[in-house]
Amino acid sequence: MLELGFWSGDRGPLFLFYDQEPILGEFNFKLLDHVCKNFLHGDKFILITTEKESETVDLIKQKYNCPVVYYFHHIFAAHDWFRGVGFDNRLVTPSNRKIKKKYITFNRLTSNKRVYRSLFISELIERNILDQGYVSYNDVCPDNEKDFIWNLESVVDEGLIKPQVMVDAARNIMKAPLPLRIDYRDEPLIPNNSFTLGAVKETQESFVYVVTETCYWERKCHLTEKIFKPIVSKMPFILVGPAHNLEYLRSYGFQTFDYWWDESYDDIEDPILRMKEISCVLEGICKLPTKDLEVTLQEMQSVLDYNYNLFYSQNFIDRCWGELTLGLSDACKNVPVVPGLQEAIDQYLASQP
Repeated sequence: MLELGFWSGDRGPLFLFYDQEPILGEFNFKLLDHVCKNFLHGDKFILITTEKESETVDLIKQKYNCPVVYYFHHIFAAHDWFRGVGFDNRLVTPSNRKIKKKYITFNRLTSNKRVYRSLFISELIERNILDQGYVSYNDVCPDNEKDFIWNLESVVDEGLIKPQVMVDAARNIMKAPLPLRIDYRDEPLIPNNSFTLGAVKETQESFVYVVTETCYWERKCHLTEKIFKPIVSKMPFILVGPAHNLEYLRSYGFQTFDYWWDESYDDIEDPILRMKEISCVLEGICKLPTKDLEVTLQEMQSVLDYNYNLFYSQNFIDRCWGELTLGLSDACKNVPVVPGLQEAIDQYLASQP
């Protein structure tokens, strides 16, 4: 999603808000070339994005010599979408939950680079733990209406995975009782309901929430509303995302679960090896008796409460808002601005607590 914004007047800066979806390299070069040609007339633009330590953003900075402002967009989206969660009487205090399934995971889009979700489903089948969880999976992706075999083959052609990885994954998934559904059982495809928690009853019957994030393959820090769904549901989570994104989440003060299982998967750069290690961690959890997992939830209560309270705290929102305003202030020092703009920014910043 790209949005353009001017402060005022005929000259810049031009703000490009590409802050809802990940930046996709060559695809975005075509878009940014179009913006430069038709809007800028030789001036610079400021790119506002929601990803950090990103190879793609580094390429854009080099190609266009533009300032880049980072902020965690999805914190604000999730805070808005999940603001009423505390009033949902379907949510159960962690220490009172009765576990029926060892895990829960949602996998809607499965084409292009999100084909990694098919590799994850393959791992569940390979390890014989598919039936241990509530699993939602679109074997036909609603984005391109192609099945999992076609989508796996397409990323082989792009060099993302090796042919044998594709063959093994396709063979495993064909063993599954497709389609896999938690809810929307009568729908041909799982609809996009990012703004809701979804399958609340089933989440509360599950021990751990396996978050399959938007990004997986790339070197970047990029998390979405998906990671906040278990946090507002007071559930432990395993993150299937780019390397070092658990560390990224912890940098905002959230606590994760390395006391209870090995989270060193977060440090594995190779995406196939990282998937294997994540699946190994989940397999270990699935071997534990349900009663033991209920006791573990009691042990985790303070961590789950802490993360929930941090997410909803005003200090957390103020910190994230401050990242954006300070980033814009710094970026505007390096591009032509309309008269009085910097003074207005400085006055605003001075008024903040």
